[in-house]
Amino acid sequence: MDTYRFEATTRKGNIVTDTIEAANERSAIDRIQDMGFFPIKVTRAVDNEGVLNRFLSTIRGGINEKDIMTFTYQLGVLLEAGFTLDRSLSILSDLTEKKKLKELLQDLMSQVRSGKSFSDALAKFPAVFPVFFVNMMKAGEAGGFIEDTIARMAIYLENSQALKEDVRSALIYPVLLSFVGGAAVIILLTFVVPQFSKIFIDMGETLPLPTVILIMISNALIKSWWLLLLLAFGGAAAIKKYVKTEKGRRYWDKLKFKLPLFGKLYKEAAVSRFARTFGTLLGSGVPILNALQIVKGTLGSDKISEIISSVREATRKGRGIAEPLRNSEIFPPLAVHMVTVGEETGRLDEMLIKIADRFDSEVRTTVKRMLALLEPILILIMGIVVGFIVIAMLTAIFSINELPF
Repeated sequence: MDTYRFEATTRKGNIVTDTIEAANERSAIDRIQDMGFFPIKVTRAVDNEGVLNRFLSTIRGGINEKDIMTFTYQLGVLLEAGFTLDRSLSILSDLTEKKKLKELLQDLMSQVRSGKSFSDALAKFPAVFPVFFVNMMKAGEAGGFIEDTIARMAIYLENSQALKEDVRSALIYPVLLSFVGGAAVIILLTFVVPQFSKIFIDMGETLPLPTVILIMISNALIKSWWLLLLLAFGGAAAIKKYVKTEKGRRYWDKLKFKLPLFGKLYKEAAVSRFARTFGTLLGSGVPILNALQIVKGTLGSDKISEIISSVREATRKGRGIAEPLRNSEIFPPLAVHMVTVGEETGRLDEMLIKIADRFDSEVRTTVKRMLALLEPILILIMGIVVGFIVIAMLTAIFSINELPF
């Protein structure tokens, strides 16, 4: 049994904070609900957790995607419990420890109380709430099912965040390996090699070629490290600036889908994001043409936007969306087939979510395969570099007896 700390609300709107023993988080939530409370936040208690959370809350200033996901989920719970929208926002404002998030929630609450719709209040913060989020709320308000819309949005954000966390977690080991290996090579070149080079300083051209090359690299790194850094950062800045131009953006957008290994990953991620966003909008009552227009502006890819434009035009003419997807180079036959089934059965939104789930799984699998290939490649590269340094020094040492004194 683990200990879980929870924050919940009563039917009267009072906040309850306590701990509970349960086998897992799901059991903890069930027990809290059996007690007559509506759980807002449930986390497994860890030693010094309160101190850690307060520390993290202090150093983190901005509002991130995880904050919005948590806010959306908690708002859905409170609305489902029967609280009004402004009261729910007031409760969440009291609960949050982040200053900027608290100010945001208070602003939303004051706008709602002044008579503005929730979607109009959200639209004031485009940097926090994307276009499709606002449009989903607007559709939910128009159809009278705002609670269902918020629940769908919470699931959408949770799935998107889970995929990002999985990818980030999978990248930890390769990044750490690259950092440690790179640091080891730099230490060898800047501290170890110069000590050996002093021994051979008078040997001139009689040094073996690998040793000469190694000493040249070491000297360049020691004397011109600032220039190498300047070139690296300058090159990165130039590429970034070029990619931001219309020509550069279009070139990169076409290139990334054709890259070996990474191209497949980009395609799977694009299909997943399109399907989840489009399916979530349709399920929330947004008309299909409006939903396609919203999706077009949220995917950040000119190539995908062109495909969606053709899909929108075909839909406007009554031809459906499967045909233009089939003619594209991005959407695989499986996704097109599932879209066709969704159109024929009248359950397109459900089928799109299934497509998203399927390709989220494909993205995770592709990332794991790439990392399984990347890790030995990194180890091999580090081994070759370190091996070259060692061989270069040893060949000089072994040939020392042949050198004239």
